[in-house]
Amino acid sequence: MVWLDNYMFVPLILLFFTGTALSLFRPTSRSILLLAAQYMSVSWLAYSNLPAAGVYAKLITGFLVCLILSLGIRQIGDDPLPGDDQMISAKLPFRVVALLLVTVASVSLASSNLFAQFDISREANVGATFLIASSLLNLGLGTDKLRSGIGLLTFISGGELIYSFIEPSLAVIALLAMVQLGIVLVFSYLISIQARYEISGNQNP
Repeated sequence: MVWLDNYMFVPLILLFFTGTALSLFRPTSRSILLLAAQYMSVSWLAYSNLPAAGVYAKLITGFLVCLILSLGIRQIGDDPLPGDDQMISAKLPFRVVALLLVTVASVSLASSNLFAQFDISREANVGATFLIASSLLNLGLGTDKLRSGIGLLTFISGGELIYSFIEPSLAVIALLAMVQLGIVLVFSYLISIQARYEISGNQNP
């Protein structure tokens, strides 16, 4: 589909939006929607270098990850898991300043010749660098498992986007999909256990 190649700025803008929202706000069950939009954007950016089967595999993996994670956090509702506001870095002014610095740094790094030897599109380069940088920021902004899980999945998505231009192999895509599914299963289980513990603690003070 030629129109996908002509509007590559759309998934890039969507990546900046989802990365910003996931970093600035405390994670809740609605964060899964942002994560799903992020997976769609990554698949769109990889479309120019991957076969259709690879793009579909990325989309299916992303939706499976979001489904598993949503099943794990359905017990917490709209409330964030406890522990996300225990660090001073979770304060909103700090998040805004840190996110601005991360955005400028990622765009500057993507504009360099770091991946000049590989045929990586500018949009994919900027998007992948921002994903990696924002995921590291997200991992440092809080202590709860949902934020850590989303941050780690975002980090892998950014690295996978870059590597899809270096080695567009279906075997590599399948391997990375297994890694992401394994990670989300572990975090979903840990989040579910924590939510059950909090519920039982509230019922039996």
